[in-house]
This record gives sequence, structure tokens and C-alpha cells, in this order.
Amino acid sequence: MGLPDKFISCDWGTSNFRLRLVDSRSLKVLSEMRTDLGIKKCYQLFTGQSKRDRQAFFGDYLLAQLERLDLDGAENYHLMASGMLSSSIGMQELEYCQLPLAFSGEDLMGKWLSINDRLDLLLVSGARTDNDVMRGEEIQAIGLSDYLPKKEKGVLLLPGTHSKHIHFDGGRFMDFTTYMTGELFELIGKSSILSASVEEVGWSPSFKDVFMKGVKKGAANQEMASLFSIRANSLIHKTSAKENYYYLSGLLIGAELGRLREGSETVYLAVTGIQNELYQLALKSFLPMERIVCFEPQIIETALLVGQRKILEKYVK
Repeated sequence: MGLPDKFISCDWGTSNFRLRLVDSRSLKVLSEMRTDLGIKKCYQLFTGQSKRDRQAFFGDYLLAQLERLDLDGAENYHLMASGMLSSSIGMQELEYCQLPLAFSGEDLMGKWLSINDRLDLLLVSGARTDNDVMRGEEIQAIGLSDYLPKKEKGVLLLPGTHSKHIHFDGGRFMDFTTYMTGELFELIGKSSILSASVEEVGWSPSFKDVFMKGVKKGAANQEMASLFSIRANSLIHKTSAKENYYYLSGLLIGAELGRLREGSETVYLAVTGIQNELYQLALKSFLPMERIVCFEPQIIETALLVGQRKILEKYVK
């Protein structure tokens, strides 16, 4: 039978929910809707009631949101879900796939669930090593693998709340490390004693020097000894809170990226927006240009859909 003309992409993370109706060939998004009911909040609502079992509770929410999605006349459809829906706080837990993981995604474990007589949901596992886990980023990595060398080693960087550095070799993802860069930045900037000394502000080239000063300290593994200097500089040297914001960003990004100096592999950066500029600045400060590849925004934006389509093709015959 093969893949239908359209499929529904579900990206259900810890904090947010997104559904998209997608053209299977072009991957054009035909309609889309989002909510802030992430898996964590939905699970809390589930545990606060006793009338429905877990699959029914999550399934009912999916069906309610599908009614808000313009399905363009589709009568029967497949829904491909990635992210936290297969976690211990999701609809049904699936065990993690142990790395190595082929670029094709064929090693991931999947399970079909019937939500009603019109909707079949393909639930897919996350991936793990002996020391780390991820759910969702592996699908994005599989989508980006079309642009990675099949016969070489490299490192794929997926910056975010929990940044992933995924090492690959010979067409397989071999290992990865998670860095809590985004979450630490949020906690330190809003909840620590340093919060009064930083102020969020849009990026300007005028902040480059202070950002790079932070990168240098972080990459040299001096971030722990440098954090409190943010408050001290505010009090003693009257450093502005806006400058401190980017100094803190540089410290944490530098600490995340510093170990990349030790290897010789090419680094592939997949992030959009201001994070793209900041990570590029940091990488270029200590790596030669020939070791850095930055993906175009369009490639990054469609990576999850490419990965979901690859997986769906394995299960739709």
C-alpha cells in the first residue's frame, strides 16, 4: 500500500504539543496547531482522575486536538508521534533503543496503537547509551542524516534546553552526551542570586566582546569560578545587566563546547535563530573553519518531518 499522500506529525514534548498535517512527498505543512499542554502537564491531569486509563486519556486529548486541525478532507490517516509520548509519563512507555542507531532509523522500536476506527498512531521509542537517554532528538538526527557523510566520523550538535552532541561514524549514530545548557541558563538567570544582575535583551554585535569573554572562560573549564563574578562586576565595576546576560550565555555555551577542541571530527551545527549566531561565534573561536558545518534553517525546520517520514515508511507496507 505504501505511505499515504498525507500523514499527521505529532511532536509532544515535556512542555509543548504540536500537530501538523503534512504532504508526504513534499513535506509541506498543510495545517498546524499548537498548545502548551506538554506531556508533563497532561500526565499530571491523568493522575488526578480515575475514570479513564492512560491510553484513553491521552487518546482523547489527541482526538480533541485533531478536531481543531484542518484535515483537508482526509478520512483515514496515520499519525506519527515522536517525543515524550512513549516515555514513562506518556501514553505508553516503550523501552529505549540501544545505540548504535542507523541513519535510516530502522533500529528504533515502534508500536501501532488504534485510537479509533479512523486513527492509527505509530508510537516510537527513544534512544540510549549506557549513560544517557533522549526522546525526540533522535528523530531530528535521523532527518538530518541525509546531510551527514555516510563514511566519516563527525559530531552533530542539537543545541537547546538539553543540548545533544551526537557522535556518528559510518552511517550510524554511535554515542551522545546531553548538556543542560539551556535549562541552567534559565535557572541561573531567573532563580539564582545572579538573577538581579542579568537582564534579557535582544542580541546586538555590541555584546560580542563580553559574550566571547564568557566563551573563553567556559571553554577553559573556568565557568564555576566565574559565575559569581557576574554579581561582583555589577557591584564593583557597574557592569550592565544586559552585558552580564551575554557573559552568562558565553560561559555556559563555552563550557558545553570546550571539549570539542580535543577531537578532530567535523562539527555539524543544527540550530536556528540567535542561538545559531552565538554557537557559531563560540565554535569559530577555537575550531578551524573546515571543521564547522552549519545547516541552513530550512533543513533544520524540516528535519523532524523527514525523520518521522523515514520511520513511518518502515511501518506502512
